[in-house]
Amino acid sequence: MKLSMATETGKESEFTPEAPWISVSPAGLWEVQRRWTEERKKGDDTPLMGSVCKIRVSLKNHTEQSSQTQNPNEPEPAVSDDSDIPVTQHPRSQDSLLQVPLDRWILLRMGEGQCDIVESCLEGMRAGESCEFIVKAYQGDSKLESSDGTQSQKTEEEGQCFSLHLHSFTPGQESWQMAPAEKWAWVQSHKQRGSQRFGKGDIWGAAQSYCSAVKLIITLKGHTRGKEEDQKEVDRGEDPDKESDLTTQDGERQEDGEKEAKTIPTEVEYRTMKTELHSNLSLCQLKLGQPAKAKASSTKATALDPTSIKAWYRLGQACLLLGDFGEARQAFSKVLQLEPDSASAHTALKQVNAKAKELDSKLGQRLSKMFS
Repeated sequence: MKLSMATETGKESEFTPEAPWISVSPAGLWEVQRRWTEERKKGDDTPLMGSVCKIRVSLKNHTEQSSQTQNPNEPEPAVSDDSDIPVTQHPRSQDSLLQVPLDRWILLRMGEGQCDIVESCLEGMRAGESCEFIVKAYQGDSKLESSDGTQSQKTEEEGQCFSLHLHSFTPGQESWQMAPAEKWAWVQSHKQRGSQRFGKGDIWGAAQSYCSAVKLIITLKGHTRGKEEDQKEVDRGEDPDKESDLTTQDGERQEDGEKEAKTIPTEVEYRTMKTELHSNLSLCQLKLGQPAKAKASSTKATALDPTSIKAWYRLGQACLLLGDFGEARQAFSKVLQLEPDSASAHTALKQVNAKAKELDSKLGQRLSKMFS
């Protein structure tokens, strides 16, 4: 996500490119840099998490005809203030730099991570504003043959320039403004989205979803429900010291309180979700060639749930890749302790011992040469 924002000390500074940031797509990491193309509008309202934004993205100097022609004299209607408004569906693909259709008005919900590059550019924008952004491959990480009119070689060396226009948007919230139930709903949707993306081979997208969920679930610490029997009266919104002489309005409030309480996780649900998020994230990091990060994530998962077989196994895999054979042996041994018949753990443990033996042999040969 983007951190730096344009200054508004003067017109000249507004047109100066902002500091670049890193965004993610199914093809990998990208360096993005935004600049304003016109004088900034006034006001404090900008898209926040959950905002549905009506936007149009175009490739600069794109010679192809727009797939959706628009009468310049016909006013474009603003996005309706409806929480259930459907957003534009567009398949995520490694063959596309931006995960949104070009040259037409679409609806994008902030926070869902459909296109991290565009969402990052929308941060801080006001309704009616336009900007340009340049996308370059980050340290040669992203290489693709594009099918949306962009060329990978040019993107990697010079960068590609896009224009972004924000027509209108619905209200949203900062994460600190959300109630615990709202945060929990976002955590669940992020986890579900991550699983779907992983299943489709979108590992970068899955990792992004799991990271978003982890950032939110951390803020839920201390806001969980206790044991059901201890919280029974509180969940019903009742005061045990008073008689249950409720009016219709009180009854409605009680029902709303019950519904909200049920959407807040118990401590067990909270820890289980957090464990699964860190464990799933570690698997993504292993597949992305990030064993150090995978070790950190799986270590957090095993600390939260020492009985998580998947977390211990992924910790062992990460340690093996890092050459930490002692820790890898301990992790795989823990898997066998929890699941004695695990064939994969037996195989992994043999691999650890073979690697350790090979390392000791090489070290012995070097020492013999030194003292011979």
